[in-house]
Amino acid sequence: MKKKLYVSQLEDPYMKANMITIGEVFSTNPFLKGQWRFLTFEVTTSGTDIKLAHNFNFTPADVIVTSVINGTITFKYASFDKNFLVFDATVTTAPMTVRALIGRYTEETVNV
Repeated sequence: MKKKLYVSQLEDPYMKANMITIGEVFSTNPFLKGQWRFLTFEVTTSGTDIKLAHNFNFTPADVIVTSVINGTITFKYASFDKNFLVFDATVTTAPMTVRALIGRYTEETVNV
């Protein structure tokens, strides 16, 4: 979702400068571009095409895994939808714990 800061309408020069700086931060930080949620979840048994409800109200396209303990996971991006993430998991010791940033990266950012 693209949002716009209407900096040109600000009369206070300090406020205007601050808003320009905020816009620059948003335009250069990849984690501020798009929609992201941090999830920690557990998987107790190995399987294929496992579905995990995410409740994001959008279809994720990207996963940045920060940690997998006690197993391996392979995300099936083409099967993601507005309700579920889909993945294959091999659990070596139950439960397998997964921590990840999940969302949708976009080049659209705050315009100043």
